[in-house]
Amino acid sequence: MKIRTQLLLACFLLAVLPLTGVVFYSYRSSRRALEDAYHREASRLTAQMDRRLSAIGSELDQRMAGLSAIPMAVDTGTDAQAKVVDNILMAMGETAPLVDALEFMPATPAPSAPPAPGIQPPAVPQIASGGHAPPAPPIVDVGPIVIDLPEINVPRFTMPPDFGNRVAEITRLTTQLGREDLAPEQRKSIEQTLKDKQEQLNNEMESRREVFHGQVAQSNERRERQRMLQERVEERKRIARQIKEQTRVYRMDALTPEQLRALKTKENQAGLLFGQKFKVSVHNAGKVVGQIRAQLATDEVIKRVLGGPANEDSTEIPFAVDREGNVYTRSNADLVKLEELGLVQALKSRKPVPQVKNWIIATSFHKDSGLQIGVARPVGENLEELRDTAARNFGYGVGVIALALIGILPVARHFTEDVRIVTTGAERIAHGDLTTRLPVRSKNEFGQLALAFNRMAEDLSHQQEKIVQQERARREQEIQQRVLEVEYERKSEDLEEARRFQLSMLPKHVPQHDRYDVAVLTQTAAEVGGDYYDFHVSPDGVLSVTIGDATGHGAKAGTMVTVVKTLFARYDSAREPAAFLSEAAETIKRMDLGRMAMALSLARFDRNRLTIATAGMPPMLVHRAGDGRIDEITLGATPLGTLGVDYEQTQVNIDAGDTVLLMSDGFPELLSADGRQLGYVLATQEFAAAAAAPAAGDVIAHLAAAAKRWHGDQPPNDDITFVVVRCRA
Repeated sequence: MKIRTQLLLACFLLAVLPLTGVVFYSYRSSRRALEDAYHREASRLTAQMDRRLSAIGSELDQRMAGLSAIPMAVDTGTDAQAKVVDNILMAMGETAPLVDALEFMPATPAPSAPPAPGIQPPAVPQIASGGHAPPAPPIVDVGPIVIDLPEINVPRFTMPPDFGNRVAEITRLTTQLGREDLAPEQRKSIEQTLKDKQEQLNNEMESRREVFHGQVAQSNERRERQRMLQERVEERKRIARQIKEQTRVYRMDALTPEQLRALKTKENQAGLLFGQKFKVSVHNAGKVVGQIRAQLATDEVIKRVLGGPANEDSTEIPFAVDREGNVYTRSNADLVKLEELGLVQALKSRKPVPQVKNWIIATSFHKDSGLQIGVARPVGENLEELRDTAARNFGYGVGVIALALIGILPVARHFTEDVRIVTTGAERIAHGDLTTRLPVRSKNEFGQLALAFNRMAEDLSHQQEKIVQQERARREQEIQQRVLEVEYERKSEDLEEARRFQLSMLPKHVPQHDRYDVAVLTQTAAEVGGDYYDFHVSPDGVLSVTIGDATGHGAKAGTMVTVVKTLFARYDSAREPAAFLSEAAETIKRMDLGRMAMALSLARFDRNRLTIATAGMPPMLVHRAGDGRIDEITLGATPLGTLGVDYEQTQVNIDAGDTVLLMSDGFPELLSADGRQLGYVLATQEFAAAAAAPAAGDVIAHLAAAAKRWHGDQPPNDDITFVVVRCRA
């Protein structure tokens, strides 16, 4: 692919891909923010519906509790029935529209009585569907009955301030009458008190009926308040007449099975919506006379919980699902829409609500009833607008990029032409034409590249000449290297011969003596070392031991060892060690060996007496077996072949078990890996530890191990020699 094409493709990718990423990220983040906002709004609506349901249930509980002490006697007159309904409506207040009917079950059910002659049984009341039963003749005998409440707009009626306290007091007195341990006088007193309080409550309720009718009239006349103020009396009469006409009382034993099932269905619906059945005991004259159960108007309850009927501005669909899978909506249109979205089947089966494209679904569960409340809210139009905006912005960006690509064409052509010139020159140089030079057309980077290319070509030409010269020098160096290798091999053979000769100067075996245990170790630092040791045993058992260190290494050190070896071969143990050193020094000086010298120590062991003379060697160490003390024997003198020719000697006594160490300076001057010397103090300590070994050879092994621990596995930096002599018993 040509560079021009690569430039265009790179510009396109570096522009389009980031633009695509930015637009896509902007769309996703905006969509997520929009969906989160809708989720929060939907959750807020479901929380509101949940609170409405709880408030309705609490209000119904409170209102039903007020029915326990109101007069509930039903006689043959319709006025008495109207009074009962008035009492119920006043007690129920604004919750009355939520109740279709009330069931009254006497404590002791009255025996069934056939209908009066000529009166047909009442028609089936449409309680299950929310409607009211058609008119029917009143029932004259008291038994289990159903009171179908009138369908009117009931305001929030204020009961007497102490109404709740009175009801509670009547309930308490009724509970006391149920005790079997009361005395007759106590029971009679409580019954009289209960009767008086209930009569007072009934009188209070009767006195407030007119006020209640007035408030009902005011509630129904809210839109025509001025006109209703002028016709208040007539409206009150009309409301009373409406309550009387719309009140329906049915005897339970006169209801058909279908009507009874309808009542049971309404009762079950209340349990499904609120998780409880609304019922309360009724007291009269201190006795429980029966029980009232409320049959709720399901449609009105759902309308209040879901927020009223749908309107044109409302786009969300609130819904509720009870424990048996019944789905409630504000209208049939909302229910049809949920079916189209595929939510109804999932809601009926109590499965998790699926996600629907372009819709936000939020649900919650009412903690008491288990009723599932939710809101489905469309977001498709907003998302579609968001997608259109993102696509439009992307199109604008691509257009701008296309204009940039058109403008970059001549620039790319100019760049690629300069690159072509450089490429052609590089190919000519690659074929060996080092005289190639590029034309410099500008001062930009390509002009600088052309200048650098020309300098490179010139440098390559000079470099080629240098390479030829270096190749010639390299060959000459190889020839010299081969000559040096031959010379090195020859010298190595000579050094090996010298090393073998020097080693031949050393004793092959240590002397085997009855009174002394002798061991020796030497390690050289070069091919030919400078350390030397030797032994002499006289016929009378005197053991003479010498140890020396020639200056330097190699052949010169081997020569000095050879000279000293020759001189010591003529040594007689009858001579004093100091006299031998003086004679040897004179001999070496007469030989005029230059700057060569030899440090030497001579020790003569004669029973329990040790005579020592030294010429520049390290101190001789004596370990006392009795107390473990180390004696250091030092005599100051210069090495053989230097200035001095006069040497001193000293004598010490040695006992059985004492150990004597003669060593060269290679051991105390041994270097560690970090360049530190072992030192004479540490060397003395190592000897003190080694002297506890049972034999002289073990002492040597301990000292060799100490040297290896300090220096490592590499050859020592100087020759190391140990001679150990232990006095036997």
